[in-house]
Amino acid sequence: MNTRRLPLLLAAVALLLPGSAWPQQPVRLPTVGILSPGAPTACTSGVLGHVADCMVEGLRALGDVGGRKVAFEFRYAHGDFSRLPALATELVALRPDVLYTFTGAGAEAAAKTTTTIPIVVGPAGELVLTRLTGKLARPAGNVTGQAIGTGINDQDQKCLQLLKELAPRTTRVARITNPDNPGFIRGRASMDAAAAQLGLTLVHIEARGAADLPQAFAAITAGRADAITMGDEAALAGSGEVRRQVSAWALGRRLPLASSNADFAADGALLSLGTDIPAIARRAAFYVHRILGGAKPGDLPVERPTVFKLSLNRKTATALGITIPQALLMRVDEVIE
Repeated sequence: MNTRRLPLLLAAVALLLPGSAWPQQPVRLPTVGILSPGAPTACTSGVLGHVADCMVEGLRALGDVGGRKVAFEFRYAHGDFSRLPALATELVALRPDVLYTFTGAGAEAAAKTTTTIPIVVGPAGELVLTRLTGKLARPAGNVTGQAIGTGINDQDQKCLQLLKELAPRTTRVARITNPDNPGFIRGRASMDAAAAQLGLTLVHIEARGAADLPQAFAAITAGRADAITMGDEAALAGSGEVRRQVSAWALGRRLPLASSNADFAADGALLSLGTDIPAIARRAAFYVHRILGGAKPGDLPVERPTVFKLSLNRKTATALGITIPQALLMRVDEVIE
């Protein structure tokens, strides 16, 4: 045999043997880009960052994570919503198969950055999702997900009713809202009307986050409010730091506090009536799962929550000298001792 041909012959044989191919290119896993307005934290932590972790937990339950079937790219704004557009641009440059985000600010940033990559939002305000999808029942673009009402919805008005029921002498209620959130600003008239029917006057107080709370507290005092309410706005009630500060300040001044954020009562408010945000995030995982399987955003109608949790803080009620009526206790989902 011609020994000069031997290396070529061996190479040809090697190509025919099982498992002896040339070095393989790494297989690209389906990728989910996660744009979080918060910071990394556990799903049970009750702060803004936990929503992204709950979505990942939902994918794990569907079998998309444990078997390394999905890759993730995370970008966290750490509560600074002004960073979201730049972070969205970073994620889109990586060409993920689907983007996941939450809050109105996150949804807006993602939708302005790409019109082709599917975007799952869960949750965000209904006004924002209506604008981004065109039609909630059949989204026309690349956005779908889970809505949590218009920002000024039945939950917020119900909180006023419950506040009046527990503290019937209340007449002036300070409502803390974020002036940068259009849903809450547009809903002022309807909230004023709901308050008037209960014999209440709303004192509108503006704050964008924890840094604005000292001025907000001064305005509440100047407005002679005898109770406080706060809607489920991401930069305010969505922040554990804000919830704890507002609860402690209100309790120190013996002011009943109510919110449509489900976590507020656990942080010291008298009551909260809110949606189960972790459950919504896990439901959003189902949408991500479907899109990774080939579904289009237009195939997945935007959903509204159907289950709400009423929580009362008995310790706070006792400190305020409030007796919780037995009829109300029978309607409560959670009593915090």
